[in-house]
Amino acid sequence: MHNFDNFIDLRLNRLRQNDDISLWPSFTDIMTVILMIFMLTMIVVIVKNANLAQELVARRTEEQNLQSMLAEIREDRDALKIVITNLEEKLRSQQMEIILLGDENKVVQSTLETKVALISALQKQLSEIEADAEKLERRLTAAEAEKEALTSRYEEQMKTISAETERRIEEFNRKFAALMDRLGEKEDLIVALNTERKDLELTLAKQRKAYLVLEDKYQRLIRPARSPLGKEVVTVQYSRQDGQYRILYKEPQSDSFEPVGREELQTRLDRLKGRWQDKLYIKIVIPEQSGLSYNEAWNFTRDILSRYDYYYQEQESPETTEVRE
Repeated sequence: MHNFDNFIDLRLNRLRQNDDISLWPSFTDIMTVILMIFMLTMIVVIVKNANLAQELVARRTEEQNLQSMLAEIREDRDALKIVITNLEEKLRSQQMEIILLGDENKVVQSTLETKVALISALQKQLSEIEADAEKLERRLTAAEAEKEALTSRYEEQMKTISAETERRIEEFNRKFAALMDRLGEKEDLIVALNTERKDLELTLAKQRKAYLVLEDKYQRLIRPARSPLGKEVVTVQYSRQDGQYRILYKEPQSDSFEPVGREELQTRLDRLKGRWQDKLYIKIVIPEQSGLSYNEAWNFTRDILSRYDYYYQEQESPETTEVRE
């Protein structure tokens, strides 16, 4: 039986239930108590979870702040390391400068000692030079006195020599004037003789020229006629066809003509002339229908024969022979 001292009993059929003995109300009460305990527990757990969540958020925020502070501290530490490294480098540089300055100081001290010794030696030399200068000054004084004596004697001698020189110059001028007069007479004679000599040389040159012309004519008269006997005969045919000059060439050992150019013809004839010398006979053939004018045929024939033919070798003309003394 439940005892509800301070609460109103709301159950139905309570009169009848009071009379009946049953176990369900006790079970219901137990389950209600358990449910209430469970709900209280859940409320406590939810409240604690909420507090834990707030604490976790706060801790995470604090952790992020700590990480940012740690990053800043690391950056400051890296910057500090760089500064420390730079300071160490500067310290090493200053230490090296101190070492170098110490070495320079040693060198300067050594140089200073050397210069001090040099100054002492120079001072000693200066004393010696001053003593020598005094000696030289005494000698210079004696030399000036001797110079004055020599100058006076020299002036007297110069006066004597000047008088003698003037006398000799006057005598030389008289002789020179006489020689110039005689030289003028001889120059006139030389001019006349040179004129006469030039006339004689001109006459002699004319006579030599006439003699050379006569000798050349005589040599031509007694010279044998041009003949291919005993000679190496080279035949050259020259013509013009369709406005183009044509040269046919045949050597002694060849049986047929071959066309060649003017330069090639000259090259071959130069080679044959060097081989046969005065045995080379050039036969120029001008066909009847050659198409050439008389001057063209004559100029070509004269040019080739005068250069290469044994009989027409170009010789020095008597008209152009230079007459020398």
